[in-house]
Amino acid sequence: MKLKSMNHVLAAINRCDVILKNGQEQFVGLYYDEVNFDRPIVLFKCDWALNYYLAKALELMPVQCVEHKPLTRALFEYTKEGDYIDVKYMNAVATIYSNLDKFKNHKDKEDFDEELYNDVTIQLYQLESVVCKRAEKKFLIKEAKKIKVQSSAAKPLEFIQTAIPKIAEETGFDYRVIHNASKGTYEFYMETILDEYDFDLWVMAMVSMPDQKIYVGNRCLFRNFELSETALAVEYIKVLIKTSNEELRKEVKTFCDEFEINPRLFDITKNSIKTMLEMNYNYSGIEYGINDSMKTQVMVYLQDINDNAKMFEVCITYNEFSRNPDAFKKFIEEPKVQKKWNFWSRRKKYNQKYFDEKFQTIEQ
Repeated sequence: MKLKSMNHVLAAINRCDVILKNGQEQFVGLYYDEVNFDRPIVLFKCDWALNYYLAKALELMPVQCVEHKPLTRALFEYTKEGDYIDVKYMNAVATIYSNLDKFKNHKDKEDFDEELYNDVTIQLYQLESVVCKRAEKKFLIKEAKKIKVQSSAAKPLEFIQTAIPKIAEETGFDYRVIHNASKGTYEFYMETILDEYDFDLWVMAMVSMPDQKIYVGNRCLFRNFELSETALAVEYIKVLIKTSNEELRKEVKTFCDEFEINPRLFDITKNSIKTMLEMNYNYSGIEYGINDSMKTQVMVYLQDINDNAKMFEVCITYNEFSRNPDAFKKFIEEPKVQKKWNFWSRRKKYNQKYFDEKFQTIEQ
């Protein structure tokens, strides 16, 4: 089992346009860059023992999944990761791509809520990744040193079976167990659903007797432990559950409240931002670029007039702009680095591609 590659798969999923599925037996991720590629490539393939875990992870990750058994099977068997799909599969793949949301031109007002929901889901996934990885780093650096590694691996399964229900009860998470006798694995799934935001939080642990390992993960993290490290694995599970139940739950509410916006306010705010950028260019000569493809926030690119080799990448939520448009106006007049979560900026190497469409027509 290529379980050590799960982190690679989780990272690749976020880049894919679509995941093709053959039930829960095979997964193939496709990616297409219409500027640089003449046809899609296979970004990853997966047919491991943890396919249930992967299927669960895909439910709320920002990528569409399509069940197509013959095509998935063919691409899995005859195309390597990183290779273009064969031309004989182009018609089938083109049909799938033509129905993907990201390749449709959504302009109708009735699509606004759906687009906003999809954008918020992407933001929540990124939030979960940042929060959990930060907690994991802290755990591995500080907490792991305090935990005594279990010297005996005589009953690691019993240790896990006793610990999981207790953790679930203490945190209010539901849990269930899947025993795969043919593979000698026990999978423990703990989850809770934030009904108000249609977002679930979960952690998986799997004891693999053939591998003599314990695998622990969620949508964005995956780590394995030796059976002799059962106590450490349980503490790691506790950290992920606690992070989800406390910090992440609070952050999800903050993000969802910040991203709530109606179509009229969105249009007014978007056009106000464009107007300010254009007026600032006419006054100061600071070139700008803008990416307003998302309904939650806008990306702005500003020339660093003090260093032609640098530029500022700026991100601001539409609601933050609406609360204080003067702050944005002052900022673009004298750009600087700042770290406010809903209005941040960083300096980076200048890239002309961000400025190619800087003078966009302002909708009336």
